[in-house]
Amino acid sequence: MNKRIDIFKEEPGFLKLFSLFKEKYRSLGRVGGNVPINSFQQKELESIAGFLGIPTDELIKKGSIGLAAFEKELRSTGFADYDLLKLMEELLQESILTKKEEIEREQAEEKQFIDDLKVLVPDFFWIDWIVAKSPDTRWIWSLYKQDKEGLVEKLVHVCTAFSKLPEQGKYERLPVFAQRITGNPHYFDPNETAGKMLLHCLYVDQRNKGNDQAMMPKSVEELNDLLAEYGIMRDDLWNFVTCQGLLASSTGGVHPVWQAAVDTQSVLNMPLKELVKVDKVWPAKGSHVWIIENSSVCSTVMDAVPAAPIICTHGQLRAASWHLLDELAQTGCTLHYSGDLDPEGILIADKLKKRYGKQLHIWRMDVEAYETTKSNEDISNRFSKIERLSTTSEWKELVSLMKASMKAGYQEAIVGRLIDDIRNNSLET
Repeated sequence: MNKRIDIFKEEPGFLKLFSLFKEKYRSLGRVGGNVPINSFQQKELESIAGFLGIPTDELIKKGSIGLAAFEKELRSTGFADYDLLKLMEELLQESILTKKEEIEREQAEEKQFIDDLKVLVPDFFWIDWIVAKSPDTRWIWSLYKQDKEGLVEKLVHVCTAFSKLPEQGKYERLPVFAQRITGNPHYFDPNETAGKMLLHCLYVDQRNKGNDQAMMPKSVEELNDLLAEYGIMRDDLWNFVTCQGLLASSTGGVHPVWQAAVDTQSVLNMPLKELVKVDKVWPAKGSHVWIIENSSVCSTVMDAVPAAPIICTHGQLRAASWHLLDELAQTGCTLHYSGDLDPEGILIADKLKKRYGKQLHIWRMDVEAYETTKSNEDISNRFSKIERLSTTSEWKELVSLMKASMKAGYQEAIVGRLIDDIRNNSLET
């Protein structure tokens, strides 16, 4: 710094005055306007008035100092070789840009950041989503301001991870997957930034596939299920499905545990950890498999028909349930699904129907069943979830009826009918 400038550091009030000058210059985009002096102390005002060559009282009466007037005064002092901007930058030890210039520079830097990123990861849906700056990406853009290089590294790793997910029907534990992609088994841990990014990438993929109900995971269970849907296992023991009357094979023939369960008419809680070890699943009797959402209803039905091929999904389907149903679908058997007649139950059934098409029959989820199962529970604050289904042939009549009454229907009221359906269809040999 030029030693002449030291006078402004030593004299009271000048650093404060130049800070005000800086903000005014940034705001206007030029040397102009005035800054108020009502916050200055008497000593500071005396020092500034002395530099300007006017009485302190006159300065106080003015109530402000003009930037252009101050710059003009410089010409009659020992600082005639300075304009106000140069003086401010040297005194404050910073390069001063107008707000417009700053925005333009930030925009140029951001464009360069995006262009460079698209070279590293060309034509990738998740990057396009981030570039579009939807509200759910604000937290990612906040990282851009903190550490651009670190952000680029994480973005590239996540894109690489998505392109190298396990093959359909195969599973890999999260630490092993992370080690394979990055060399660090904890890189994609859910509490790490890259782990959150990976989840966001999977969520965006769900949205791009037309799943309007997709949401970022809010619970450990939702987190585990989202990862598992893409073949990444975080908890393969707690992720289970309940079943009876099914057989499975591995490379050595019929699996003895599944065979023993059928022989003794026992119910299995089959974790994903064990499901991935079998290569085929089929009903022990007949060609029908009955899928029930509600666990208490399913248990009652299982008691009544202990030999029937039955699956309980315990509400929302987890990875284990999807894996089991995918295996069964490959054998060509007929799947029947029955759930509660509330918005959540309808959405589950609709998702299953879209996945398995004609192979899946919606079971006891019609107008007649709704009239029988209707409760006093109000669903008006949840009905919007299924509003869009009112235009589909599969659900139009039922959804319209539910809209009129805004009540939920529950399976407990038709347990007897579910049992009769199974007895009349699935026990044929």
